[in-house]
Amino acid sequence: MLIGFAGLGRMGRPMARNLARAGHEVLAYDPVLAASADDQGLAPDGVRLVRSVADLAAAPMTISMLPDGATTRELVTGRDGLCAAGVQDGHLHVIMGTVGPTLVREVAAAAAERGVQVVDAPVSGSVSLADAAQITTMVGGTEEQFARVGPVLAAMTKMQYHTGPVGSGSTAKLAVNAVLAALNQGVAEGMLLAEAGGLDTAVFYEVLSTSAAGAPYVGYKSDAFLSPAETAVSAPVSLIHKDVSLALDLAAEQRLTLPGSEAVVGVLDQATAAGLGEEDMAQVLAALRLLNASERPSNPEGTNAMNDDVEQIRELEDRRYDAIVAGDFDGFAKLAHPDLAYTHSTGDTDTLESYLEKCRAGFYDYHRIDHPVDRITVVGDTAIVVGEMNADLTAGGVQKTLANRCLAVWVRSGGDWKLLGYQPTVVPRS
Repeated sequence: MLIGFAGLGRMGRPMARNLARAGHEVLAYDPVLAASADDQGLAPDGVRLVRSVADLAAAPMTISMLPDGATTRELVTGRDGLCAAGVQDGHLHVIMGTVGPTLVREVAAAAAERGVQVVDAPVSGSVSLADAAQITTMVGGTEEQFARVGPVLAAMTKMQYHTGPVGSGSTAKLAVNAVLAALNQGVAEGMLLAEAGGLDTAVFYEVLSTSAAGAPYVGYKSDAFLSPAETAVSAPVSLIHKDVSLALDLAAEQRLTLPGSEAVVGVLDQATAAGLGEEDMAQVLAALRLLNASERPSNPEGTNAMNDDVEQIRELEDRRYDAIVAGDFDGFAKLAHPDLAYTHSTGDTDTLESYLEKCRAGFYDYHRIDHPVDRITVVGDTAIVVGEMNADLTAGGVQKTLANRCLAVWVRSGGDWKLLGYQPTVVPRS
């Protein structure tokens, strides 16, 4: 069967590949890869990249695995979306990204007016499970639609559940992820208690995974909790934050109070502020360590060493800003971690490589930077700097004046402190 697939992210890529492995002809569109569609080496095995959404319209069924509601709506009912592309009569689109039931129903209603059917089939499971076609999907649609999409979904998923009318699959997904996020939080808090009590965390984790609390999630997240630096990101903090936030939106619509989810999203907020947004969701443990370190008295025996670290970080903050203003980009690179995530006040995030490339090309030209520091917290080999970043610069040829609150994350790597993350927040003008 010819199938159009939109979205080749962490989950979408193995899902599209599994469709092709099952014998389907798969056309794939991804906004990031569209300009490089001629390079078929960028596509999963057996999948053919296309340049536009319109290219997917030849398929009787399309699937989207996109990160948010706005891009999903644009794909289906936007000006250049599927509905405008002249799809076949009876075309069926399957929304597999987690975008919330309200948006799913709105898109389905708008698409129906133009002869396009929409069902939702969000999935539960990790990237490794998606790779092995062992994820679970929850399908919202009619019985007839469920029967039609079932064989296709079976090529990507282990279990397919018909949860009710369109939108119900998304409701089920948000309910599942509210439980998952609470479980993740519970494991992190248990680990924190074990550490504080002097337990060997590897031994404790084995006890936990075989105890009454040993859900499958606990078992397959062991590496993410115990060895985060050596473990690939499965589901980032930003993704679970989005899902729990959607669950709270749904709860508000239904006039429900979910105190557990509210507490969880608060910790996810802190993890995001600490520069952990693109780290695995297990890294809420790191956020909890930082939170508790700021609330506990410091160890008197380690006071001098910690003060030395604080002063060193303060000096490094001066050096990295001075280097950028002076155009000493090689000097800045020496202070940065190779995995630097450098976020701008526009919301765009650069890697070390892309940030330096833009600076060297003159896209960012800093004329002045003031950076008063409010607080530096050092916990082990991690330091958090909270302060301000006020600057005059030219960005993309446009003169700008910045007034930001900001957070920087430094980590000790090979004996030296390296900048790992930077996150500004625009200060509203009074």
